[in-house]
Amino acid sequence: MIAFEPNIVFIDDKKDQVEGIIKLYQNDGIGVKFFNADIVEGDHLPTNHYSNVNLIYLDLYYKDEFDIELCLGWIDSIISKNSFYVLVIWSKDTHHSEEIITGLESLNKKPFVTFSETKNDDYKNHDTTFKWDELRLKIDTELKKIPELEELAIWKKSVLFSSNIIIGHLTKNIQPDDLKKKLQKIILGHGGTYLLGNSNEKEKRKVLFDAIDNILSSNSKSTRPSEEISQSNKDSLYTIDGFPSTDIDSKLNSWFHFNLIEKENIGTNEITPGIISLNKHPFLKRLYSILDDPKLNSKFQSQIDSTDSIIEDISVILIRPCDYAQGKFGKNIKLLSGIKITNPKRLKTEDLTKNQKNKDKYIGRLDIALNELPDSIKLFDHLYFNEDEKDVTLIFDYRYVFSVPEKIFVEKFESLKIFNKELLSEIQVEYSSYSSRLGITQII
Repeated sequence: MIAFEPNIVFIDDKKDQVEGIIKLYQNDGIGVKFFNADIVEGDHLPTNHYSNVNLIYLDLYYKDEFDIELCLGWIDSIISKNSFYVLVIWSKDTHHSEEIITGLESLNKKPFVTFSETKNDDYKNHDTTFKWDELRLKIDTELKKIPELEELAIWKKSVLFSSNIIIGHLTKNIQPDDLKKKLQKIILGHGGTYLLGNSNEKEKRKVLFDAIDNILSSNSKSTRPSEEISQSNKDSLYTIDGFPSTDIDSKLNSWFHFNLIEKENIGTNEITPGIISLNKHPFLKRLYSILDDPKLNSKFQSQIDSTDSIIEDISVILIRPCDYAQGKFGKNIKLLSGIKITNPKRLKTEDLTKNQKNKDKYIGRLDIALNELPDSIKLFDHLYFNEDEKDVTLIFDYRYVFSVPEKIFVEKFESLKIFNKELLSEIQVEYSSYSSRLGITQII
């Protein structure tokens, strides 16, 4: 069934205290959901997160005393981790606001902006109704002070627009049974005939969604809304006088490297091109670790000696996506060997020589002589894996490629992340170029 979801959620045990502003939003065509938070006669918590909630009004009292677990439980059931939303704490008193924000931060569900507003006489008219227009205007005015949000909202609108067009094309002028056949053709066309039968439902869904994702990414550019750029963004966001100097955002950097799939959501039996996995097989580590390579060991010495750095043997699956999709990768899985350095040693002021110029240019760089590494090395720096591994470096060596049976891979390798298809393609092309390059032998 097609899911119909709200954009704004109200959580309160007294609907009459928010009914006026609910009607204001509904009159503007905005989807609103009210949850009765009464602990005796109220609604149940949602069983699934909502995908498009941008604004939440939260009351803090559902009985005589404040219960932070109840408050956090409502937000936790509605918002998925690391999602964008704005929180309005609308309660008889708001001195617990900081506790709420701290609790949400521990859940990785901290709101982008929080408004703490008290249900007192300042917000009441003479007839005891609330000044909803004033409250809404205050929220809208504060959000307009961050004009960059407008551009992100336009981008999001274009993605939703494209999604609806794709579904519209798939369902246009056809019967329900024809829709099934059309989707089945997509699955077999992109996944191969090995998906025939009534098993592998999750694999078939993955193939279907990946195929539609390709359509979405190639069409969202042509469906971007034609809203004019606001003067605020012309003067601020799009006036770029030089390269901005900011702290390195490893999490943002990782979004351009990896699929946004958490480690726990990668199946233990999953064999997908681009999977980065921990090599836990002692014999294979002795054979294929790049750490003890005579050309590399001395270059990595500062990382090896660092008490803060953690170095682990990893590999990435190199089989071609088409071979994987059609089940033609044979008995063995082709792997490229490398290392993962968590909290790598980086250059500090005391590491630089007195005569070295532009010292600020080198501070924070990886403490490895990069210009001395062989051309078989592929390095990715400033990556984020999780809250405990916020600074990670990956180093692969095209000289170390090996194959293992599927059973060994499933049992002895632990999946960590998945490279996005663009980066995997780059690695595969570079490996192909390196392995097919003609050597030059000088005869004297």
